[in-house]
Amino acid sequence: MDKRIYTLLFIFVIYFLIAIGMLFFAPVQQFLTAMLFGLTGLLLFFGAFGLWLLERRD
Repeated sequence: MDKRIYTLLFIFVIYFLIAIGMLFFAPVQQFLTAMLFGLTGLLLFFGAFGLWLLERRD
């Protein structure tokens, strides 16, 4: 099989394991949800801050 197929299968298996973990274990669900929203917020903040710095420098 092609290497892309193996990559897609690997991503699917990881996604499936995360979904099963979130389904059966509430602490895993809480942790991953907090990581998702926390990292999204941090990325948005640092992105906006970086744009502000770039505009300010000119």
